Amino acid sequence: MAEQAGQQNVIKRAMALRKAGQTVEALGLLRGALRRGGLAPEEIDKAGRFIQKELPVVAAADAPRAACRVLVLGQCTTNWLSTALTAEAWGRGCGLLTADGEYDNVLQELMADRPESSGFDFVVLVPWNARLIGGGSDMPAGQRLEEELDFWEQAWTLADKKLGARVVQVGYDWPGPGPAGHLLGRHDNGDLDLISRANDELRMQLPRGNCFVNLSDISGLTGRRTFYDPRRYFWTKQPFSEAGTVLLARHVWAAIRALRTGPKKVLILDLDNTLWGGIVGEAGPLGVALGESPDGEAFVAFQKHLKALSRRGVLLAACSKNNPEDAREVFLKNPNMALSLEDFAAFEASWQPKSAVVERMAETLNLGLDSFVFFDDNPVEREEIRHALPDVEVVEVPADPAEYVRAIEDGLWFETAGLTDADRKRSEQYRVEGKRRAAAATFASMDEYMASLEMAGEVRDIDDADMQRAVQLIGKTNQFHLTTRRHGEQDVRRLIGQAGSVGLTLRVKDRFGDYGLVSVLIAVADVARPQTLRIDTWLMSCRVIGRGVEEFFFNALLARAAKLGCRKLIGEYIPTAKNAVVKNLYDRLGFARLNQSPDAATTYELDLAACQPAKTFVKPANQ
Repeated sequence: MAEQAGQQNVIKRAMALRKAGQTVEALGLLRGALRRGGLAPEEIDKAGRFIQKELPVVAAADAPRAACRVLVLGQCTTNWLSTALTAEAWGRGCGLLTADGEYDNVLQELMADRPESSGFDFVVLVPWNARLIGGGSDMPAGQRLEEELDFWEQAWTLADKKLGARVVQVGYDWPGPGPAGHLLGRHDNGDLDLISRANDELRMQLPRGNCFVNLSDISGLTGRRTFYDPRRYFWTKQPFSEAGTVLLARHVWAAIRALRTGPKKVLILDLDNTLWGGIVGEAGPLGVALGESPDGEAFVAFQKHLKALSRRGVLLAACSKNNPEDAREVFLKNPNMALSLEDFAAFEASWQPKSAVVERMAETLNLGLDSFVFFDDNPVEREEIRHALPDVEVVEVPADPAEYVRAIEDGLWFETAGLTDADRKRSEQYRVEGKRRAAAATFASMDEYMASLEMAGEVRDIDDADMQRAVQLIGKTNQFHLTTRRHGEQDVRRLIGQAGSVGLTLRVKDRFGDYGLVSVLIAVADVARPQTLRIDTWLMSCRVIGRGVEEFFFNALLARAAKLGCRKLIGEYIPTAKNAVVKNLYDRLGFARLNQSPDAATTYELDLAACQPAKTFVKPANQ
């Protein structure tokens, strides 16, 4: 009862702040409560409505990310899902501006004429099974399935062509097995068989660059009796319970984030009572709980889960208040450890505040704090990170280590729409980066160090083989991204398909290893300026910033522009909270400013006849 009263008090306090003219503070209060999971489903709905109303007014003042616009459409009522989606995104630091369509008006809403200012980044499509399973219809089951699939394919085409938006396609589900029951329902054309086949077809046919969310998987997390509310459906055509709506919204937001920025990159872990039971400084490296007991087995299972995350590209970092020797000794001496020191991209045991250590890790790994997730069994340490580093996601760690894996999974921080070779190699690449940093300390000058790296670059046209990685970089790169335009695959293909356009990727190696595909550049013919190439998109992985890689890529662009007979290059820098590192890039490369705008977009021009190739330590890979 006290907890419920506290939840209600958050909403009341937010309303009181708004009434006092402190709307930004009210939104901040709600964001904190949502981040902690401190609101019941009905309160999340109230919070979402509050945010939907106030967010456009304050222009997402409490979130460092630019607002994202989402249209939610369905064969069922979707306004509660839209509200919950707004709340979930706000709790994760994104101002999500949502709009709804009328009940079961999916195609009509997508075909409607809308003002240019009401464009959408994503369309969420929510089916319901009434037409698919027939409900007494005489139409053959196979025909019903075919018509439903045709319907959604039309919706995908309209979302792309009419709105230029990416799609999050939710799947079908069954609240009950239908008249055939569980056994016969799985046979040809039974309700359960139809729903399973429809989901398989939706997932396979959905164009790349979009995302499929399996509703059947989500309802299974809580059980369909909890996830669905038949009374709500008959009264409002909204089939989900309040708790089911929130859970679905959480997964839809995870899909949007996966398409928009990709998963979180780093999982920071405490050691004592997190990776093993007990305190190593007291129990010794062989006395901590690992295996051979229920808790010990739970810690080993958690470590195995973390190792699997590492293999698919999530960076692990250790941050422990401990003596360094004690912390490392468990990894070196305890045979039950599933993780080794080599599995960590960063490892620090000290007695400093953990926020200071995390900031140092972010600087060392050259990643933004919003790339990090913090997992620590100590609630005091969690609160210190929340207060000092609000961009870091903090896991509310359960008391029982048997629940640790579930806590990671429930957060959905590492959900991704696809894996590339670069993702799978990320952990190894950061380990190699540590060797590069160690080598840098042995040289008297940066030029000597750069020359010693023996860097080689390969420039290629964007092709099908590199398309997924190129689109991924465009979607998630923030620091070296001159415009932060988030082009999906369809947008990239359209841009590079234009006459006179240039679409390039860059791969880099050095004597320590292969960085992989690290940079993407798209330039198009400027219709307003003859013989002019306009750089629409230029971005580069933070791992190679400051090593002359951008100058090498720029020289490749100069050569391509000359082949096209261009006389000028036009570049644009649009400042964001994170891309200040490239604020003066065009100035360094010899471009002239066409306008002076410190806080808004700045346009640059380069006369190709008067420019010289930039100095770089990167050589062509074929030399």
